[in-house]
Amino acid sequence: MKKLLFFLVFQTVLLLSLHSQPVSDYTYKLDNGITVKTEHCWSNVWVQQSYAPLTVNDKTPLVVNIRTLGDLISSSTFKLLNAGKEVKLQGAAPGTYELKLTFKLSGKAGTLSFVAGNILIKPKTKTAVSITLYDYQIMIAESPEQSKGLTSYETLVDRCKSNTIQDLYFGIPTVFEKGKHDKPIPPAQIISKTSGKIKPGTYDFLISIVISGQTQYVWLENFTMKPDIKYKISTNLNAGGISYAGTNRDVNKMELYPAGTAARQTGNPEPNKSIEIISYDNLKVVNCCAPGTYDVLLAIKNGSKYEWRKNIIVQTGLKAEVK
Repeated sequence: MKKLLFFLVFQTVLLLSLHSQPVSDYTYKLDNGITVKTEHCWSNVWVQQSYAPLTVNDKTPLVVNIRTLGDLISSSTFKLLNAGKEVKLQGAAPGTYELKLTFKLSGKAGTLSFVAGNILIKPKTKTAVSITLYDYQIMIAESPEQSKGLTSYETLVDRCKSNTIQDLYFGIPTVFEKGKHDKPIPPAQIISKTSGKIKPGTYDFLISIVISGQTQYVWLENFTMKPDIKYKISTNLNAGGISYAGTNRDVNKMELYPAGTAARQTGNPEPNKSIEIISYDNLKVVNCCAPGTYDVLLAIKNGSKYEWRKNIIVQTGLKAEVK
């Protein structure tokens, strides 16, 4: 857990709060009333701004470029704010603003929104704000099922849209009374570790996902579950994969660090647990990984020797090979 928390703090451009562009009021809500909240997950927002001279005939001093990793949104809008009030983009005066971004979800109908702060418009300058959004896609399919008045549920975890095989990663469901997370409600019937039945009602539904020893929590709050309805809840991690594809059979572990770690380390390659992001012991499979750029430390013969592999890029829906 400590490793994942450090990752969220260390990556300067992978944060919901950056040095110059803090992100606030992050809200992920489905049209059926469910609010999605996550703890210790990989979801992040990248915010960067750059500047160029404003041409004579250009009256719009700000341009916003939006990119989403994986499958999450279908459209987006933004508003320029000054002290909480909308400001017309064309002819906006120099100053410091906020940017309110609203996204329409592509999975289950709903919206995702947040505010990026400290957006700077300079005199005679064009500000380009680049927004990259990464979050999990929640999909809930409902179908009739005769359950003697009970509600049925089943959870699935998809690494990405192109990989929906339920092999290594599972979403373990736990149901709580709405607004009270101290004591879970026992299911009326346990079908498997990922499915069960419960009395109909409005709950806070928790999905726990363990990836390489790190537990992530996806909350579906204010989830109204109806009688004789089955809810199939899929969490698309929009993740990539990473595997060892080298020829050294003595390599038995991969440890991932922020890109640039290898260049800063002096002496022989060795682990630094305080900044390790995540590690993988099972090198015979493609391990799930958040998109990003990493330096990978290979452990050889149970740590008797280490070697770096630098700048390994992991992309959503693709497999990265470490050789």
